[in-house]
Formats: sequence, structure tokens, C-alpha cells
Amino acid sequence: MSEDVKRMADLLKSGATMLSDVCPECGNPLFRVKGDIFCAKCNKPVVYARATGPQATVSQSVLLETVEQTIVGKISETNALLKLEKDPEKMSVYSNLVFGWLSTLEKLRSLRDSERES
Repeated sequence: MSEDVKRMADLLKSGATMLSDVCPECGNPLFRVKGDIFCAKCNKPVVYARATGPQATVSQSVLLETVEQTIVGKISETNALLKLEKDPEKMSVYSNLVFGWLSTLEKLRSLRDSERES
């Protein structure tokens, strides 16, 4: 049995709690020992950092704008394929893709407009 595993087993026997979190340095499980978080392999305490500033969030309008740009790009890519295609079956597939993207784009813009009105 490796020394690290033996140390972890000893911690558990002494009443320590194995956490689901892992050490950021070695990747081994962390243990709570008398309220302190500890890495048995690194043999040192681990401190959790708390965010002190505002949490980074993506506003709905920015997200909708990003999705809209992606959809417009996909329409453009599919249209380029459609222009060059000669096979009727593939043309139908590409046409359906463009139609689906346009329908999604219409719903997205409607959602964005209703967000602006509120």
C-alpha cells in the first residue's frame, strides 16, 4: 500500500471526512479534519477562495446576439453549399436547413424584440 493511501486511510479512521473536491495541485481527494480542509498527499492545508466582486454573468441580450450571429453564419455557409450543389436530394437538404435556420432566427429576433419592450 502506498504511503499516500495509508495516510488517507488513517485520516478516515481518525474521523476525517473525505470530500468530493480534489486538491488543485495533485488531484487527490481532500479531507476535512476538525473543520480544516487538508490534502493528505501534499501534506498541507487547502483554502477555498471566495469571489469578492460581482459574479461574471452573460446578459440575455448578449447571449441572444451571439446566437443570432451564429445562426446568420450558418445560413451563409449553407447558402454557399446550396449555390454549388447539383444533386436535387442534397439541394432539398440544404434548403430545409436554410428554412430551419431562418425560422429559428425569426423566433430569436422576436424574443429579443419582446425583451427590449419589457
